[in-house]
Formats: sequence, structure tokens, C-alpha cells
Amino acid sequence: MKTASTFRIPPEEMNMIRDLLGKDPTLTEEAVFSAMWSEHCSYKSSRVHLRAFSSRHPRVVSGPGENAGIVHLRDGLCLAFKMESHNHPSYLEPFQGAATGVGGILRDIIAMGARPIAVANSLVFGSLRHPFHRTLFRRVVEGIAGYGNPIGVPTVGGEIWFDDRYQDNILVNVLAMGVVEDRSIMTAKAPREGLLAIYIGNRTGRDGVSGAAMASRGFSSESGDLRPQVQIADPYAGKNLMEATLEIARRRLAEAVQDMGAAGITSSSTEMAGRAGLGMEIDVEKVPLREFSMEPWEILLSESQERMLVLADPKNVEPIRDIATRWHLSSDIIGHTITEPHFIVRNGQRVVADIPIAFLTDDAPLYTRPSTTLPSSPDRHPFPPSFSGTHSLSDLFRKMLESPNGGDPRWIYRHFDFEVQTRTVLGPGHDASVLDLKDRKGSAVALSVVSLPHACSRDPFRGGRLSVAKAVTELAAVGAFPLGMTDCLNFGNPENPAIMGTFQDAVRGIASAGIALDIPVVSGNVSLYNETNGKSIPPTPMIGMTGLLSSVRNRIGGRVAGPGFRLALVGRMGPLDLGGSYLDWILGEDSPGPVPDFDAGALNSLVTFMSAASMHGRISASRAIGRGGLIRSLLLFLDGDPAHGVFMELDEPVDPVKFFFSEAPGRLLLAYRPEEEFPLSDMALETGVPFKPIGYSASHRWMIRYRNVDLQRKEWTESLHDLKNRYRTSLSQYMEELP
Repeated sequence: MKTASTFRIPPEEMNMIRDLLGKDPTLTEEAVFSAMWSEHCSYKSSRVHLRAFSSRHPRVVSGPGENAGIVHLRDGLCLAFKMESHNHPSYLEPFQGAATGVGGILRDIIAMGARPIAVANSLVFGSLRHPFHRTLFRRVVEGIAGYGNPIGVPTVGGEIWFDDRYQDNILVNVLAMGVVEDRSIMTAKAPREGLLAIYIGNRTGRDGVSGAAMASRGFSSESGDLRPQVQIADPYAGKNLMEATLEIARRRLAEAVQDMGAAGITSSSTEMAGRAGLGMEIDVEKVPLREFSMEPWEILLSESQERMLVLADPKNVEPIRDIATRWHLSSDIIGHTITEPHFIVRNGQRVVADIPIAFLTDDAPLYTRPSTTLPSSPDRHPFPPSFSGTHSLSDLFRKMLESPNGGDPRWIYRHFDFEVQTRTVLGPGHDASVLDLKDRKGSAVALSVVSLPHACSRDPFRGGRLSVAKAVTELAAVGAFPLGMTDCLNFGNPENPAIMGTFQDAVRGIASAGIALDIPVVSGNVSLYNETNGKSIPPTPMIGMTGLLSSVRNRIGGRVAGPGFRLALVGRMGPLDLGGSYLDWILGEDSPGPVPDFDAGALNSLVTFMSAASMHGRISASRAIGRGGLIRSLLLFLDGDPAHGVFMELDEPVDPVKFFFSEAPGRLLLAYRPEEEFPLSDMALETGVPFKPIGYSASHRWMIRYRNVDLQRKEWTESLHDLKNRYRTSLSQYMEELP
């Protein structure tokens, strides 16, 4: 039998528990506190700072505190979305960790009554030079595919980053998005006492027991084998549970629904009751089990997958259980809501836990941890004069493309069925994904996922702002305007003041950008203690953002169709800082310092311009200036055909390194038919957006002519075949080798 000390509750919190209860907790009570007071469930180090986020907006139907956020689209149709992490489990057992990450976030969407229509991911790993990380990466990708493909939800996009600083702690963040009619939206708040708690889904086993606690501490050489705390995915049961839950929601048979995610039955039951100031009584003897020797605390803390807790009026119990049976799911009544605001756990006739619910939810510990703040990124920092003389533009570009961070992600997304459901009109390989809503007005939604680890390392505040700005720019590139955002905040040990300082700064940056751009934060996740043997990951917030297109026909793709198209830059043209850029990462910490910031008014004007231009069909292709700057975006523009090339001639003098490699946000590269140049320039003038023609698409050549700051004429030529070959193979050459 497990002893009380092995739940690893800190001594000071154990004393708090004794004071609150007025006695020593039972083994089951201690287990419940260990889960609900874990960082993963209580957000005890982050809650005080997350209040900076604003979810107040006319579009917001459901904000933080529910299973997922929901924004209104049109005519009673809504969009549910959320992002979560599965970092610790994916490092321990990459296939199951990634698969259960997908399953868990999908159930959050399903619990809102929404049908999932898309999954996206943001993945950060150590260097692929190491065979272990190649294996980790391969198995994570296979795990994402191993759940998303069978359940029938397309994986439509994402982000990747490889960096030695993540050698001992990888990041696997997954976003899911679904559609729901407003009359079918479910809640995770119990509306009244006397409702029956109905368990539906797979039977409960020992997999994932104490998973929330495991995810709330770092790894160490003394950790031992933690793999039993990783859950096991079952996408086929997940598909059945999805259809059963959506039918229950559609028929309005349930009063509240919550996924049994972190901390399993414990969190779902206490949170649903606690949100309403009610109590919950659970009998663990009624829980469907697949391992019959489980202790009460194991049943409560198991995170076995594909399970939901449904609260329903007694008259609806039989219809709900009939639906579960029809979908080959286990079900039983395991408890009920009560007026007394306590969490009472029975094992048959014996009470094994009796805890005021407020002690587990609202009154859980809340810490304002000490923090130290890094100095802000300087407004200006001159580029070292010797730099451009020691590195040619060609050398820099090839160095970028040789890194997996600059490579073609096809090796990843060829594993995914991104066309299932036949909604995907722009999938992986574009700046943002676009999905057809299939409604009578032909509208569509867009999805962007952004992570900028190096920018956030340099300046967490500006890096957070830059992440939001980049997501907005990517939505603008496909013709969408932003609806709302979710986040996944990945950091190290919050008890380290330096780590806590970067967390606070990143949150402030994201919050300030959201307020400036009028984009609500409707959901999110915090993942702390991403450290091993005291060494933490860099600050790595990730942003997921959704957008709306007036019509699916107005979408703008990211590849030029052939020669003869005019090219132009639109958006704010400076300052073109390089700090925190891909180039900065390649060259090391001796390269330039300032992380660029953005102008909210200019970015909003760019969104307006792109929405109007897309409605009139004036733009043939568009790319956000993102990782690798203008020059890499240009190569992605030409990637549709081996013969596609470019001729560019710049009139004004430029600092070539900054002009071609800066990742300053709020700029787009456009391709359009020659006859559209004057209408587009007029629209840009009306909306106050800078518009700069720079050349045209050509066949079989790469020719760029420019004048540097000394007014010297320069010519940059490349072999198209060589550039595109480097881009296509820089990631796949690692992954197609034997581990």
C-alpha cells in the first residue's frame, strides 16, 4: 500500500492541509490534495499573473474556466478552441504522450458540445544530431498521427523548433478547434443539487495515476521510472466517446459535462460542483474498472483515457446510458451533486474522504513567487560593422536552410491525414490553415500556431508581443481577421526567481498585445517545471489564434502559380531589427540584440487591407515575413514548382542583412497579376498601409539587384535547384536515416 509520504506534498502545504481539516488527512484525502494542489491543476504559481489576460469581448461566448473557449462566428454558429501541453509524458513515452495529448485536447472541445474540425501542434525538441532526439521526434509525430488519423480529425498545421537547450525537456503542445451551434453548447458548471454523476467511456485502470503530480515537477536522476504515470490512448474508443457525447449534447440530455483529464474523477467532479458552490458525493465502488485491485485513491487519481463525467437529471439517465451502450462504452451512476459544498468519497458504505470543495479549488494555495526581471531589449542596437564583410548573403541563407529549423516540414505532415472531413482548403505548408465551415454562406475559419523561443529568450516581454503579432500577420496573409487566441505557457521551475521573472514578462507581453489588437484570450494552459536536474528550458510561450474569412473563396494561398506575377511588400517597413531572429540564433549570442516590437495601429490596418483585397480577389498569393525573414519567405513562395524563380530590383538603398533577414512583424510578401498593381496600391493608400513593389516571379533563375547603404550596386544570384534541394532535405535527411 502507498504510504502518505510518497505523495510528495511539501511539508508547509501538508501543515496547511492539517490546519484546514483540523486533523491528519486520510490516505485518500491526501491523494486528492496532492492532485488538486499540484501546479498542473491549481495554477498556484501562475493564477495571479494570468489575470492580466482579457477575455471580455462581444465575440466571446465562453472564456477561461470552461473546458475550452468559444467565440461567436455567425448565425448561431460558434467556434470552440483550446491549446494544452503534454510535455512530461511525451518525453517519457513519446508515442503515447503525444497521442494522449491529442485525445485530451479533443475531449475538451467535445465536452463543450463542439465537433472537432482541426488539430494543430507546436513541437520543440533538442538537436536532431542526437539519435535519441531523432527517435523522440519520430515517435511524437507518429503519436499525433496515431490518434488524429483514426479519430477522423485533420492535423492541419503547426510549428517546429530544434535547439540544444531542450535536450532534456521537449515541448509537445496541441491545439484543437471545433464548431458548435449556440443551442448545443455545454458547460462544465453544475447548475443545481440532485443531479446524477454518470461515468461514460473506457474502464478505469492504473495508467496515468498521479499524472498531474508528475507533470508538476521536474525530472532528476533520482526520478526512477515514471512511465506508468503516462496514459494509454485508444482513438477508436475516443471516436465512440466523441459521437456519444455530441449526441447527448445535441439532445440536451446533460446539464454539465467535463472530460476526466488531469487528476481524473477528482478534478472533473470537484471542479463541476465547485464552480456552482455545490458539493459532490462519489462512490468509487461504482466506477467501471479494468483492474479490480485498485485502491480508492488510485481510482480517483487515474487518468485513464477516453472518459467523460456527465451530470444529468434523473429522468435522462437511461437515455444517456442507452447512448453509451450503443457506442460500446461503459457507463454507470457513480455519484450525485449535493447542497453541502463538500467532496465526499465513499467506498461502498465507508467514507474515505470528506473535504470542503473550496479547499481544493478556489482556496487552493496561491503564491506570488519572488521574481527577477531581465533588462528590456534596447530600442536600437547597431549591427557589428564587420559582420556583413565576413558573411555573404548567400552564405547566411545557405546556413539557414541547412538547419532543420529552416527545412521543409513535409516529413512531418505527410504522416497526417489533413484532408479528412473534406474541410481543409489550405493545410500544412501555408502560413495559416483555412477550413471550410460548410455553412450556407460559404464562410471559413483560419488557424495559426506560433512559437518564438529565441525571441522570448532574448526579451520575454517583446517575445510575447511578437508571438501575438506574428499570429495576426499569418492570419492576415490568408485573408482572415483574428477572432480570439489561446496559449500554452511553457517555462521552467517557478520557484527560481529568474524563471518566474521571464514568465511574468511574457504574460505581460501577450496581454498587452491582445489588448492593443483587441483580441481576447479565451482559453489556455500553463506548463511549469520543465526542467531536469535543476536545468530549465528557455521561456517558451506558444500562441494559437483563430480567424474568420467572409468566404472560403476569398482565401489566399502561399505559393506563386508561375512566372509573370508582380511581387510587393506591404506593411510597416521598419525598424528591421534582428534580435531574437532565426539568423540571430544561428550566429549565437554575439549577434545583434533588440527583439523587434510592433505598431498595433499599423498591424490592424494591414489586416483591414488584406481582408478587403481578398474580398475583391486581387491577390494571387501571400506570405507573412516570418522565420528567416523576407528571403526565406520568398523561397517558400516559389516552392510550388522547381522552375519558379524570382527577379527583384530594389530602388532604395538597403542594409541587405536587415532587409532580407529581419523577422520584424507586420509585413507581407504579395504576388498579384500586373493589372492589379494600381488597384492594390490605391487600396493600400486608403488604408494607410505602405506598399512597395520589389520585382516579379520568373522562370529558372534567382536574381536580386540592390544598392547597399554605401550606394554600391550589388547582385545576388543563386542556383534555384541548389536552394530548393537544401530546403527540401535539411529536415528529412535526419529523419530518413536509421536512428
